[in-house]
Amino acid sequence: MVQAAKRSFDLKLIVVLVFLAVALVSVVYYSAHREITDPQILIAKTVDASDVVDTYRFELNTAITMPEGSVVMLSGSGCVDYRAQKMRTAMTMLDKSVEMILINNTAYVRESFGSWRSEDVTDRSIWSSGHDQLAQQRAILTNASNITMRADDEAWIVEIAPNRTDMIEQMNGAGLTLSGDEELHDFEIIYRIERGTFYITDIQNRIELLMNLQGLLTPIEVNSTIRLYDYNEALVIEAPVGL
Repeated sequence: MVQAAKRSFDLKLIVVLVFLAVALVSVVYYSAHREITDPQILIAKTVDASDVVDTYRFELNTAITMPEGSVVMLSGSGCVDYRAQKMRTAMTMLDKSVEMILINNTAYVRESFGSWRSEDVTDRSIWSSGHDQLAQQRAILTNASNITMRADDEAWIVEIAPNRTDMIEQMNGAGLTLSGDEELHDFEIIYRIERGTFYITDIQNRIELLMNLQGLLTPIEVNSTIRLYDYNEALVIEAPVGL
């Protein structure tokens, strides 16, 4: 009789434990599911993930379309090593190329494959400038308020409409210098954020505006794409030979 009662108690205990385990798993699943459907939480996780990145590579391309046709204004690539405080970029702007290697507070620059020159940039905010694509995106996302999101099997797609100041900074970094006097019609940034890591992998910028060109208000559309990849992979960035 006692043994039978003990077995009955053990069975009830097992059933209770199973129900508790299922309930716990359900709570964890619900919390995770709730987080990835909340744009603000997704943005926070994305910013946090970018804060602890050691290295990354990027490629970018900016094209401008006017009534006369389209032209690629800026294209290039680069890599950043935050831990070693090193950066390398290579950009082509129309018919001019510019390469830069940054090691700590010394920048090595050459134009159109000419001679390298070095410069102390201690008093400049190079690491928070448009050269560092990830830092620029982190600042825009942190200040974002008008956010929509959707998801596919591999990533979240986040669309934001930044304020005018962030828009100007973003396009300046993409190779289009804006004064702030342009008549802005539409602007959006679309981010692709990888599931699991919360790393930004692709960014698309689109801007429609009227710009004063030689005294005429001209409709212009600018499209910029940025690809970020090879997060936390080993990089070799060295000063030019002989400098």
